[in-house]
Amino acid sequence: MNVRIQNYLEGIFAQYEPIGPISELKEELSANLQERFDDLKATGLDDETAFARTIASIGEISDLIEGISTNTRKLQKIVGMNFSMSNLQKSDLRSIEVHDGKFNYCNLQDSDFSHSDLSHSSFKSSNLDRVKFDNANLTGAKIIRSNLRGASFANCRLDHVDFHSSDLSGVCMDNLTFNGTDFSSAGLKGTSFRNAVFHNVSFKTDVKKAIFDGAVMDKATYAILKGYKADVSKVTVV
Repeated sequence: MNVRIQNYLEGIFAQYEPIGPISELKEELSANLQERFDDLKATGLDDETAFARTIASIGEISDLIEGISTNTRKLQKIVGMNFSMSNLQKSDLRSIEVHDGKFNYCNLQDSDFSHSDLSHSSFKSSNLDRVKFDNANLTGAKIIRSNLRGASFANCRLDHVDFHSSDLSGVCMDNLTFNGTDFSSAGLKGTSFRNAVFHNVSFKTDVKKAIFDGAVMDKATYAILKGYKADVSKVTVV
C-alpha cells in the first residue's frame, strides 16, 4: 500500500468510529485507490502525478461516509429487538446498543459484542461459546442456561447479571467488579475471579474449584462462598 494513499484515507476516516460499514468502505477504497495508482504508474507517470490523479479520481467522499455513519447509528440504537432462535455465529456486533434485546435460543458462537450496550437483554439457552463481551455493558442481563465456555469479559460491566444455570467453566473473570450478580447453579469449575470485587453476590453452586485469589468481598458474599467450601484463604473481607 502506498504510504501517502494510506495517510490520506486515515485523515478522512479519523473523525468516524470504525463501525462495520465504514470500515468496509475504507478497505474497499484502499484497494481501489492502490489499483488506480499502480495503473497510472504503469503508464509512465511519476509518483507525484500518479498520486494526485488517483486522489482526484474519487471525488468528494465525506458526504457518503457521513450518511453511512448516521444511518448505521440509527440502526444500532434498538430497544427490545428480538433476535431469538437466530443463527448469528461469528457475527460482528461490536458497539451496538440493544436495550432489553432478546437473544434467546441463539447460536452466537465466536460472535463479538465488544463495547456494546446490552443492558437488560436476555440470553436464555443460547450458545455463547467464545463470544467476546469485552468492554460491554451487561447490566441487568439474564444469561440463563447458556454455554459461556471460552467467553471473554474483559472490562465488562456485570451489575445484577443473572448467570443462573449457565456454564462458565474455565472462564477468566479476573479484575471485574460484581454488584448483585447471581451465579446460582452456574458451572464454575476452573473459573477465575482473581482480584475481583464482590458486593452482594450469590454463589449457590459448586465453587470448590473456582479461583478467588486476591478478591475483595463483603461479609455476606464471603459467608456464602465459605459455606459452599470455596477456597477463600487468599481473599480480603471488607
